[in-house]
Amino acid sequence: MKENVNENAGDLFCSGVLESARIEKLRINPRAEFGEALRKKDIATCLVKTAEIHGHYCPGSALGVMASMYGLHLLGPDCMNSDGVMENLLAIVEINACFADGVQAVSGCTLGNNSLIYRDLGKLAVTFAVRGKEEGVRIRARPEFKKYVGDAVPEFYPLMEKVIMNRAGTPEEEKSFREKGQEAAFALMKLPFEKIFVAETVVPDIPDYAPIAASAVCPQCGEIVMATKIDRDTGMCFMCSRKYREVEGRGIVEKA
Repeated sequence: MKENVNENAGDLFCSGVLESARIEKLRINPRAEFGEALRKKDIATCLVKTAEIHGHYCPGSALGVMASMYGLHLLGPDCMNSDGVMENLLAIVEINACFADGVQAVSGCTLGNNSLIYRDLGKLAVTFAVRGKEEGVRIRARPEFKKYVGDAVPEFYPLMEKVIMNRAGTPEEEKSFREKGQEAAFALMKLPFEKIFVAETVVPDIPDYAPIAASAVCPQCGEIVMATKIDRDTGMCFMCSRKYREVEGRGIVEKA
């Protein structure tokens, strides 16, 4: 019995050492694992790590992962190590759905670090650009990707219609939908990029660097708010003045 305890303790120790080494590596460079996977064109690792933030596997996030890997390789190796601090690498994404999470995870361009620009166009497409360079690359999904998904996992789209679109699935069907989504995502990544994507050289319209705004205090709710986000007539925040927009499943929606 003691030997088993010692063996288990040894396993735990080794596991702890390996995990500590990984944590230290990521402490120094939080995007080290993504960078390595990008350089090796390891789509599977990128897909798994993307699912950590997206929450599940699906064709949409897989397309975002693949489009980002494709686009960043076309831009060059320097674009695979962006940490978002200087906002030099930008991703202009055209849909606020699963695809966008694949783009954010793999490229490191996120809403929070101001390197992700969202254009409310409803297209499975992303443009990667580097400040100071005239040309960027736009990657868009071919419509044929749906046929590949349907052929590889015939159950996926019928389940999607029932579970997601109609909100009428049973618990068993919801479980099956998640499983088929995983199958579909990993089936897509086996296809050549050119079979499901088109790459175009573009001259992108790039916004200025994100400004650092002063803070103000709303006289109505007393909360701190960016001075650029107050109603000029009343000095109140947009929430109190009932003048704001939000990004939701339908896109950018006026809430005034």
